[in-house]
Amino acid sequence: MQKRKIVSALLGISMILSLTACSKTAVESTESAAPTESTAAPTETTATSETTVVTETTAAIEGLYDPSNPYAINPITGVQDMDPNNVGYRIAAVSLNNYYESLPQKGVSTPDVIFEFETEASKTRFIALYADLNNCPLIGCLRSGRYVSTDICNSLNAVFFYWGANPLVTTYMNNTKLDRVDANKCSAGYYYADENGMADISANCFFWRDKDWKDAGRIQENTGVSNGYYLKQAWDYYGIEKMADVPLLFNFVKGGSKSIENAADCSEINVALTPVINDSNFVYDAEKGLFMKSANGKPQVDVTTGEQIGFTNVFVLFVNIHGKDTQPDLKDASFLEGGTGYYCSNGKICKITWTQEDYYSQFRYFTEDGNELEVNIGKSYIGIVDNDYEDLTTIYNASGEAFEL
Repeated sequence: MQKRKIVSALLGISMILSLTACSKTAVESTESAAPTESTAAPTETTATSETTVVTETTAAIEGLYDPSNPYAINPITGVQDMDPNNVGYRIAAVSLNNYYESLPQKGVSTPDVIFEFETEASKTRFIALYADLNNCPLIGCLRSGRYVSTDICNSLNAVFFYWGANPLVTTYMNNTKLDRVDANKCSAGYYYADENGMADISANCFFWRDKDWKDAGRIQENTGVSNGYYLKQAWDYYGIEKMADVPLLFNFVKGGSKSIENAADCSEINVALTPVINDSNFVYDAEKGLFMKSANGKPQVDVTTGEQIGFTNVFVLFVNIHGKDTQPDLKDASFLEGGTGYYCSNGKICKITWTQEDYYSQFRYFTEDGNELEVNIGKSYIGIVDNDYEDLTTIYNASGEAFEL
């Protein structure tokens, strides 16, 4: 991040800027493709002992920050509701199965952001992001890591929690030096969880199989669970770096995105992540101000709360997705090529473009005229869609009529 200028700050602003100061380093790369080896490069610090230094991130936070609010800005939702003690902690990413055999899931209404992508044979997977693992309850079912999930986590400098991986994917994770915890190395057997989502598992175990799901007849691979308490323990146990400069995920704005204020009305969008047309559907609920998600034609419900999951923002990113290595079913996404897509919020939709500068940088989002996209604060869903399925993604107006932008 480039320094803009040194300014004297009001008390409230200086508090948030000092909270966002980076005390450790983050992984960066200037490689134009996923490297076989990577090195850690230090980032600039965002504060000094004598003055407050404003960077791109802190300047954006200044526009979101309310000094009368004791909480901090959540960097991946833009909402000022995060425990200040969590400022500067790296993002946690959890791999969840989203195939119909794994539904309904537990805790799936709680992530700050969810990425969804196709794995193989019309199956999809979630990458659930948390800025603060204290907000992660019992969650599952946890599943394996993939190339796409590796790339997403590295773009965010996130710590990845997953349950197993194909040997080729494990090699890829090693080569990209992804910080991660594999449940296969530290999991217990079948246990019941108590009302707080805790289980009496052995020391140095941080994941377990949900006995309730076993009793319900689920196959073993769809029973893996954990929660924020155990994930943080695993993070400590494996000695993974905790702190980093965590930039805002989007160009967040309060009071409504001007990028979509004159955009087309969108009451429903079907995100065709696979050739199965109804695999990820969103209907706008004006009363809640959220796009409510369905999967396989049914409301997608968090079984813990009994409520359907919903999002302030829905992104659709069209990507060149293809097979990799000797197994064509192992999906890989060419994120560095960038692409087009849609942004939906407040019952509106607009076309966007998106880019990724290098393998270890976040995606950036732009309107069709090239301006940086303004994104409403709140939870977001990001669907990674194969370019080949672009024509299968459909948009509907309030009259239920399909239309094209």
